[in-house]
Amino acid sequence: DQTVLLVLGLCSIQPGPSFALASVSVIMRLLLGTFGAMVCVGAAAPPSGFPAWAEAMQQDGYIVQEGVYGYLGTKECRNMDTCFALNPSTPYGLIYLPPHPFESAEYINYTNACARHNLCKTVGKTTWSPMWRVARGESIILTGLTPPNSTYWSFENYLFSRFQTRGFRPRPQDASHRMLSCPRVPLWSKGKRCDLFAGVNDPLNFQTINATSPFNSPFILVISWDADAEAAASRYLSLHSHANAGTINYLRNPGAVLRLGVTRGDEDEFLNMLRVEGIKDEAARKAFYTRVPLSAFRVTPTTQVPTPSDAALWPSFEGHLRTRWTGRSEAAPGVTTEDLRDGLRQLQRAVLKKHSRSLFDHTAFAFKAWVNDSGYECIERGERCQGDCRDTVYAYGTLVPQEVLCNVTHFPCKPARKSELSSHPSDAVYVFGVNHQRTRHAIYSSLTMYDFPRLASASIRIMGKEKEQFVVKDEDYADSALALLPKHPAAPFLYAVKYTRSKCQAQEEVLCVEVPVESQDPEAIPLPVEAELAFIERMYLKPGMKTGPALAETVLPSMLHIRRIFEDSIVV
Repeated sequence: DQTVLLVLGLCSIQPGPSFALASVSVIMRLLLGTFGAMVCVGAAAPPSGFPAWAEAMQQDGYIVQEGVYGYLGTKECRNMDTCFALNPSTPYGLIYLPPHPFESAEYINYTNACARHNLCKTVGKTTWSPMWRVARGESIILTGLTPPNSTYWSFENYLFSRFQTRGFRPRPQDASHRMLSCPRVPLWSKGKRCDLFAGVNDPLNFQTINATSPFNSPFILVISWDADAEAAASRYLSLHSHANAGTINYLRNPGAVLRLGVTRGDEDEFLNMLRVEGIKDEAARKAFYTRVPLSAFRVTPTTQVPTPSDAALWPSFEGHLRTRWTGRSEAAPGVTTEDLRDGLRQLQRAVLKKHSRSLFDHTAFAFKAWVNDSGYECIERGERCQGDCRDTVYAYGTLVPQEVLCNVTHFPCKPARKSELSSHPSDAVYVFGVNHQRTRHAIYSSLTMYDFPRLASASIRIMGKEKEQFVVKDEDYADSALALLPKHPAAPFLYAVKYTRSKCQAQEEVLCVEVPVESQDPEAIPLPVEAELAFIERMYLKPGMKTGPALAETVLPSMLHIRRIFEDSIVV
């Protein structure tokens, strides 16, 4: 009885100086090594309704703490310092977990990323986060139902943040990637944490799930960093789960190349994210996001459980991921890759012929991709991946680097090189691209405008629609290039979108999108006039594949900023 009281007392201690917390950790390890069934969750017994597999693990020397499943959408984005360029169409799913029972920071001051980005949840007196440091041998178990019938869904593992040590210097791919680079760390500093947000493995998606059905089906997901933890979780789940719990699926993190641990403060932080796009039934969509059908658990071994060896840690998956390449560049029936590219050039020429008076009135820019294939590139170069996903290609376009260059050199640049969208009558940004859904290069594609550097999506009003939205989807921009290129063979497979602060006219030559400065919609995120703009094109899953298109086989968009020089006070 005295031991139980001591364990409960230690559980109630709040984090203080590292030496005090370390002392508590030593005592807890000793106690839990003898009394493995006692769980540091504020009570000596597991909560009522705890799964049988969790109770069995606790009896055999594991600490099992239940977390909560939450969502990150445009509502949460309003209160965050960055929105990570998330797709605003549907909320993202996040696993909120309590900290490791012995978590501390004995080497470097540590603050969880949820505090920096206003994503924490307070449960009792404890902070729960969707970003976690993880000790060797831990696993995370997710149980429940897969999303409703939808166009796409996936769960993906991320290395969210890394503590870059003294002398660190990023190695950006090119000048445009510098704005995504982690900051340099001077030699006199211990280091600095950077949000890499880099994918470390293929996602588990609706085409790779092991379940009776991809949609609304019971499933179990084990997230691990080593083979021993995965095997242990699988064993207990197989023996003690009820018959309708669903099939066990696995998502692995490459523990051998990651910085595991929970006591120093310089360890990596991890995150798992659920993406869902295009839920078919509105009632099912509402139910999925209001009555969360998912439960999350953090499984921590005590000293009763052997620590996994280095050999048990999952190795890097770089070079061993699902192949994206088919050997065939994007095309369509009767339309070659070069036809698509020529169509994009012709669209730009047609717009320039009608709206630009000279070279000083416009600036053109080709979209680029954040990553060629996987998040390992960002980890290697020290760049922010912004939540890359191998099920898609993320192409971005922005004039921010050009405007920065103008400001640094103090050279008077033409107004069209600015990245802002002003209220000048001639000011408009055109984006020309391929409708990847029509070419069957992807099952879904979209175009989204963001502010920079916060990367929050902006509310827009598409011509012909009363309600504001955040995304221009493939169904919105379908056939938008036909008016400009009525006889071009590629026109049905292209799109042309115009963004403007002005009101769209009844007879627009392309799809016109209004960008309001203010809105009556309480869910809207208006874009200020002075905001710098960035555009992202997404395309999910190549048909017939279980992964996204290959970048080298994809025809990327281009953007054109028109702003006549004589309507500004700036002179070239």
